[in-house]
Amino acid sequence: MLKSLPLALFGLILAVFPSLAQRWEFGVGAASTFYTSREVSAGSLKANAGFKNGWSASAWLGNDMHNYIGGEIRYMFQRNDLKLSGNGREYLFGGRSQTIHYDFLFHGAPRKAKVRPFLAVGAGFRGYEGTGREVAVQPLNNFAFLTKTTQWVPVVSVGGGVKFIPARRLALRAEFRDYISPIPDNVITPAPGAKLNGWFHNFVALFGVSVLF
Repeated sequence: MLKSLPLALFGLILAVFPSLAQRWEFGVGAASTFYTSREVSAGSLKANAGFKNGWSASAWLGNDMHNYIGGEIRYMFQRNDLKLSGNGREYLFGGRSQTIHYDFLFHGAPRKAKVRPFLAVGAGFRGYEGTGREVAVQPLNNFAFLTKTTQWVPVVSVGGGVKFIPARRLALRAEFRDYISPIPDNVITPAPGAKLNGWFHNFVALFGVSVLF
């Protein structure tokens, strides 16, 4: 038993050491956010459904699993009003979303570098929510209805950015992401006979600060 103890201890050290070698990061950031719109067709008539430009706040927890590869889980809140436009008119309806996703980060410089560009790719879920006041007769209701409901859909995250490490425990970052998700057709509901399909692209330009530990 005593002879096996050093081997067991050595195995424990090998198991623990990689986790100790990892560098963790907790950060928060603010962003501007804007969406592409999707066409809604009702016979020969056409309109556009989407979201107004807005703002976002997020927090993330990540770690460097290897010298060049890391990962992070992120929560993001966004405020973007729902928008329906066509025939020279525009109808707005309060809206917001919450997103939870995990990304893999592929850095272009090693862990100890002061400047670390990176590419990110991941996936998760986004909850769209209409928060406006519903009216009896909604403008442009021959195309779609903007509703006071909540709907969760899958989301894919792609993008990149750069981390600046001015101090041992501090990181600054700037990044640009594209969040791709299917249309939440319970929140933006096509009118009977109207067609609305495809995916939204949500572009987010973020600046943040992180604590390294």
